[in-house]
Amino acid sequence: MKKLTALLEKYLLPFANIFSKNRYLVAIKDAFLISLPFTIFSSMFTAIANIPFLPNIFGEKAITQFQAFVSPTFSLTMGVISFIVAAGIGYSLSNHYNVNPIYGAIVSLISFIMITPMTTATEAGEQVLNVLPLSEVGAVGMFAAIIMSIIATEIYRYAIQHNWTIKMPSSVPKLVSDSFFSFIPIAVALIAAFAIRMIFEATPFETVNNLIYQVLQKPLTSLGTSLPATIIVGILVNLFWFFGLHGHVIVGSVMVPIWNAQSFDNLAAFQAGKELPHLVTGQFTDFFVLNGGYLSIPVLISLLFLFKKRTDWNDLGKIALAPGIFGVYEPLIFGLPIMLNPIMFIPLVATPIITTTLSYLAMNLGLVPFTTGVALPYTMPLIVSGAIVTNSIRGAILQIVLLIILTFMWYVFLKVLNNQNKMEMEQTVHD
Repeated sequence: MKKLTALLEKYLLPFANIFSKNRYLVAIKDAFLISLPFTIFSSMFTAIANIPFLPNIFGEKAITQFQAFVSPTFSLTMGVISFIVAAGIGYSLSNHYNVNPIYGAIVSLISFIMITPMTTATEAGEQVLNVLPLSEVGAVGMFAAIIMSIIATEIYRYAIQHNWTIKMPSSVPKLVSDSFFSFIPIAVALIAAFAIRMIFEATPFETVNNLIYQVLQKPLTSLGTSLPATIIVGILVNLFWFFGLHGHVIVGSVMVPIWNAQSFDNLAAFQAGKELPHLVTGQFTDFFVLNGGYLSIPVLISLLFLFKKRTDWNDLGKIALAPGIFGVYEPLIFGLPIMLNPIMFIPLVATPIITTTLSYLAMNLGLVPFTTGVALPYTMPLIVSGAIVTNSIRGAILQIVLLIILTFMWYVFLKVLNNQNKMEMEQTVHD
């Protein structure tokens, strides 16, 4: 086992360090965290407007009118998610480079708008000019927002670090001085964005969004939504945790844009009353695949109720209980410990395989509805979250089934660990 551990550390730790320290992945993660209050706000109204059985109580017409009334809460929050992500990346990267984060956020946002198409077509096929279609700044524009905001911020900070700035006398008010100081860096970034727009308008793709969606996003989305790919992602997350690394941050920073794009598509379809297009979404992975509760709750049940004679495990369970209910399992990872524990390696890796496979099959077979795209905090307890994100009690039942299976599995391996601990204690006493 030592050789296996050493081998895995040799190849995984350098890879993990690269991802966890990569400024662009950190900025993307930060941007989605910044967007969370807006998406939760939007999802609250979406959930309220789509509570099951409301049409039976108030009538279809009244609910349709209410949904239309609250629709701006979606279209002007989650419907412009690419704006928020672009500004968030610019803000995070600017902080990393110690340049003005406000200007970094704004230049990223404007640069993304600069490359976004400003035409749309009516239902009759008539072209409307000088408008910014919301369809281009939601999920469809997310990858363009990520790429363009990184480019814009890099140009902005490069110009500042190479002194392409206008410096005012110290007597000038700071706000005025900062504005002149940032003028040339911002101008260079915006000119670059405009040049990119002109170049793409001369190509068959016409816009950056079209290129990314047709050439890059579709294959990536396909990878992110297949059963094998999702299982691999789950294994990688817990494999990093085995070495004490935050697997959700390392792997999630790469996959979250793909999963969130699927979530936004499902939410738009759900609001429109259409068939939900995607099985694997951000909510699917958050609450049916990678949720910390699938580790913390089975282990806590074992520590608190199935191994009552282990006072050390009982004490650990009491400490880890409150965070564990909300899917925070670091006390168990480091306290049991699960990290670098060869006996715990198998259930740790098997957990996402079981949750992904059973959840995917249950939804694919129609036993449980697809997730609607309604955003919840990742810490929403299991069972409650399952019912909300699927808009069905069957989502909660699926989570209960998963917890029962996982509790049995973790108990078996904890029993092996308990026996090993007993043997070690007996050997110590004997010696």
